[in-house]
Amino acid sequence: MRVDAGTGLPLDLKLKSLGAQPDDLAVFLQAAQRCVSVPAGADVIREAEAGGQVKVLLAGTTCAYKRREDGGRSILSFQHPGDFCNLHHYVLPDAEPGIAIQALTDATLAIIDYRDMDGFLARPSLASALWRASLLEAAVYRERLSSTGRGTALERVAHLLCEQLARREAVGIHAPRLPLSQIDVADAAGLSVVHVNRTIQVLRKLNVLSRARQAIEVVDREHLERIAGFDGSYLNMPNLVSRWSVQIE
Repeated sequence: MRVDAGTGLPLDLKLKSLGAQPDDLAVFLQAAQRCVSVPAGADVIREAEAGGQVKVLLAGTTCAYKRREDGGRSILSFQHPGDFCNLHHYVLPDAEPGIAIQALTDATLAIIDYRDMDGFLARPSLASALWRASLLEAAVYRERLSSTGRGTALERVAHLLCEQLARREAVGIHAPRLPLSQIDVADAAGLSVVHVNRTIQVLRKLNVLSRARQAIEVVDREHLERIAGFDGSYLNMPNLVSRWSVQIE
């Protein structure tokens, strides 16, 4: 299966938000020789998988995670449509050992060979977009590391949900329901599932989340942001550096 303009819409919005030019998407899609479907629960990228390809999420939700010594899972970040799953491996092949990418829902991904990624660097606007994408990934990682263990469980869960809503809206996904389970939230917030369940119940009683069982659906975004003390400026890093230029020689 090939990537087309329809399936590539979130990627198009993401690249444009990073400063790419209109014709950059066509070049990017031409390099995406194929895309693959991965079922929920399966690894998109295994811990010891060799490099050579960059995978871009077109549909679904994935997470970057690391196994703890007790066998549990620590989620470091989530990926939404338009996000790169392993851009950091292309930039620094030996960085962050032990990290894998798992599909949290059924997912569709485009595959880009490293040689095509090398070709993108000859296009200044596309090279700058990729650089800014790596900065955005780093900003999300830093926020996750700094927020784990900080604030109350209610604040941490609220902040996590606010971030995912903001990132999904940036690629045209405005649905209030998040494709995350309470287990996913617990593994990302550094809390037990029982603690997260109690926190979700509090948010439901406050009429911030829908009372629908199993679903995590935000019905009062402003209240959620107040609880979290959410400041999404770290997600605007591409805009903050949009005046910078990258000189490729």
